[in-house]
Amino acid sequence: MKNTKVLSFLILISLALFTSGCQERIIAEPLDSEDHFTEFYILGPEGKADNYPTEYTLGENGTVVVKIVNHEYRPVNYTMEIRLENTSLPENLQQVTLAHNETWEKPVTITPSFEGNNMELEFLFFKETDRDVPYRDLRLWINVSENISEMK
Repeated sequence: MKNTKVLSFLILISLALFTSGCQERIIAEPLDSEDHFTEFYILGPEGKADNYPTEYTLGENGTVVVKIVNHEYRPVNYTMEIRLENTSLPENLQQVTLAHNETWEKPVTITPSFEGNNMELEFLFFKETDRDVPYRDLRLWINVSENISEMK
C-alpha cells in the first residue's frame, strides 16, 4: 500500500511538471496555429468574383478590383506588376506596405496597348524585394480588337 501511495505521488508530480512545462512553452512560444500567408485576388468591377472584363477595344480600358490581405504576422512590403503577353504595363505597377491583418483594395484600370486574341493578362504579386519569382500570380485571358470607328 505504501508503494502505491509513493507511485501515485510520483505520477502526480510528473503530471504537474509536464503541465507546467507545457504552459511555459505556450507562453514563451505561442503555438503557430495560424499559417503565415497573404491573400491576393482580383474581382470584377462590381467587387465580385465574376464579370471580369475580357473583351477590350484598343485604346479603351477595363477595371478590375485588386485585393491584398496580410496574414504574415508582421509588416510586409509588396509589389504588384501587371503584364500583357509578358509585356509589363508600367502604369499599373503598385507598391504597397501592409501591417499584419491590414487590407488593401483598389480598382485598377487596364488599358491594353496592342491587339490580339486569347492574350494572357498576368497579375504578378511579389513579397518584399524578391522580384525574380512571384509569390502569387493570377491570370485573365483577354481579347483586344482594333477600334473600328477610328478607321472610318
